Amino acid sequence: MDTIKTNDDEMMALEMSYLELTRRFMEDKVSPYACAAVMAKLSMMIYKTSLSEEDYNLMIDTISNNRHAIKSLTEYTNGGRLN
Repeated sequence: MDTIKTNDDEMMALEMSYLELTRRFMEDKVSPYACAAVMAKLSMMIYKTSLSEEDYNLMIDTISNNRHAIKSLTEYTNGGRLN
């Protein structure tokens, strides 16, 4: 699998952009579950399109194996990164 060629500042900017977009949807009364479902679906589509079958399966397994490391939005708001 190729490494991500994005630095920490770029990753933080992306996180903040997605967080802000989601916040705006939620302010407009869009379900947070709908927002999460769409983001999850799109991310899986990107992985499936961009990676080999082996790398895709490795990515999905890695995500699943690290589910305990994901912070809630409340934890994130109190300081730090999403993961």
